[in-house]
Amino acid sequence: MTATDVPQTVLHAQRMDSIPYSGIRKLFQAATAMQAEGRDIVQLTIGRPDFDTPSHIKEAAKAALDTGQVHYTSNFGTPELRSAIAAKLRNDNGLRFDPEGELLVVNGVSEAIATIFLALVGPGDDVLIPVPAYLNYMHCATLAGARAIPVPLQQGDGYHLTVADLEPYVTPQSRLLVLVSPHNPTGSVIPEHDMAELAAFAVRHDLLVVSDEIYEKLVYGGARHVSIATFPGMRERTIVVNGFSKAYSMTGWRVGYVAAIKPIIDLLVRVIQYTTICPNSFAQAGAVAALLGPQEPVAMMRDEFDRRRQLVAARLAELTTCSASPMEGAFYAFIDVSSITSDDSDLALRLLEHASVAVVPGSAFGEVGNGHIRVSYALGYDRLNEGLSRLIEGLGDARVIGR
Repeated sequence: MTATDVPQTVLHAQRMDSIPYSGIRKLFQAATAMQAEGRDIVQLTIGRPDFDTPSHIKEAAKAALDTGQVHYTSNFGTPELRSAIAAKLRNDNGLRFDPEGELLVVNGVSEAIATIFLALVGPGDDVLIPVPAYLNYMHCATLAGARAIPVPLQQGDGYHLTVADLEPYVTPQSRLLVLVSPHNPTGSVIPEHDMAELAAFAVRHDLLVVSDEIYEKLVYGGARHVSIATFPGMRERTIVVNGFSKAYSMTGWRVGYVAAIKPIIDLLVRVIQYTTICPNSFAQAGAVAALLGPQEPVAMMRDEFDRRRQLVAARLAELTTCSASPMEGAFYAFIDVSSITSDDSDLALRLLEHASVAVVPGSAFGEVGNGHIRVSYALGYDRLNEGLSRLIEGLGDARVIGR
C-alpha cells in the first residue's frame, strides 16, 4: 500500500506536522545498517549503558515470573516498589513522599515526560526548556498542545542553567520549568548554589518544576547532585522524575517513577489509566531488588564510566580546533565543532562514511546545539578508545570537514 492508497483524512493529525523523527535514532539506524552490511562502525551515539543488568535484579524478575506475578498491577505500581522508592528518596535525597498517594510507577522516564505534559499543560501554557535538550521535552509539550520555549544554555557557563538564562523567557503564561541535572547532552551538573537560586525563581514566578534526575548516580570529580525539591517551598511544586535505566543498566526493562504531591499524582494516574494501565509486573519486582539489593554494581559502573570519561577528556585534548563540555555527570561529551563546520548533521554523516564512527549531531538536541556533536562514552574502554581515534582522525580529514 502506498500513501496514495490511504484516505487523506487518516494520513495524520495536524499536530504531527511539527514532530520530526529523532535525530539521535537517525544516526544510530544509519550506523546499524552499515554494520549489517559488514562495516566496522564504532557506535558513540546511544545513551545506553553497555553493562548487563546486575544478576540479583534479573533473578528477582525470574522469581516473580515463576511465582505467577504476570497480571496487571495497580495503576500506581506495586506497593512493594512504591515503598522501596519512598525509602530511596528519603535516604538518598532527603525527600519524603507518601507511597500511598505521592508516587507513580511508569514505563520509563519517557512515559513520565509525556504523561506529565498531557496532564498538566495545554493550549495557552508555556513550558520553559533549557537547550540543548533531550527533545522528548520539546515535542511532548507540543503534542500536549502547549508551547515549548527553548532557553539557551551558555557554553561559557559550562552549560549550567542560571536565573539570568531564564529571566528573558518567563511570562505570565509560563507554567512548567524543566530541569535535567546531570544533563543530557552536555554532561553538566547544576551546582547547589545555582539550584537554590532556581528554586527561589520558581517560587517567585509560581512555576511547577519537572526535575529529571535519571542520571543522579553518575556524577564525577567534585560535582554533586542535589534535587531542587529539597529547597524551601519546592516539595509542593516539584515533580521528581527518575528511573532504573542508567544507574542499574535497565534500559530495556522500562521502569521509571514520578514523585509529587497527591493532587498532581491524581492527575497523572488518570492519563495512565487510559493509556498504558500499568508497568510490567515482573520488571517491577526486578526494580524492587535494584533498590533494596546490593549497590556495589552501581558504584562499579559509575567508576568505570569515570575511567572512560577521563579517557575521553585526554583524547579530546589532542584536538586543537574543537573543545568539549566539562563532563561532570551522565556519560556524554558535547563537542564544539563550529570552527570546522556550519552543518553538524552533514559532519556526522561524513564521519560515519569516511571515519566509520557514529556520533550524534548537536542539532538533534535543538537549534542551539548546531555546531556540536555528542559522544556517548557508554561503551567498553578499548572500543571507546578506537572510536575516539577514528573521531580525531576524521576531524582532520579533508573528506570529512570539506577542506
